Amino acid sequence: MNHLLHQISWHQYLVIAFVAAIIYYLFVIFRCYRPELQTLLRRLSGDKPGEELQALQYQPAEEAINTVPVHGQTEEPYREEAITNTDILKGKLKACIIKVADKPFAPAILIPQLKKTLQEHQDIDASGRPAINRLVVGECERTGTALLTEEEVDQWWER
Repeated sequence: MNHLLHQISWHQYLVIAFVAAIIYYLFVIFRCYRPELQTLLRRLSGDKPGEELQALQYQPAEEAINTVPVHGQTEEPYREEAITNTDILKGKLKACIIKVADKPFAPAILIPQLKKTLQEHQDIDASGRPAINRLVVGECERTGTALLTEEEVDQWWER
């Protein structure tokens, strides 16, 4: 047993172990961090990330007219609806709830933010408010951030 490892010096052993570790970590980096590595290489080469996607960004037109064929009818143009205040409010409420969803159950943090957001949008028509109330209750239940009722949320509209 004493003659088994005498042919390999400590220096050779450490070099082989070091090379094996480098190969292993390069494999892990390539396998698990490929998108981050590509972004880093683009930055190092001088390219700005996202430049190739700049042509794909949305450029709003004055009036977009599309044609949608309906079975049994001729194609008729329709106008795309503009984003309404209700859509903006829904987006803000969802973002607020999702931002708090990562934290422990703390409705005391979430409720004042929701109240403030709802009070900023007093111009929303009363007929659209029940749908927004259902959205808030549903998102809070889905993410587990608060247990609310629609009546409770409806009271927050008032200052």
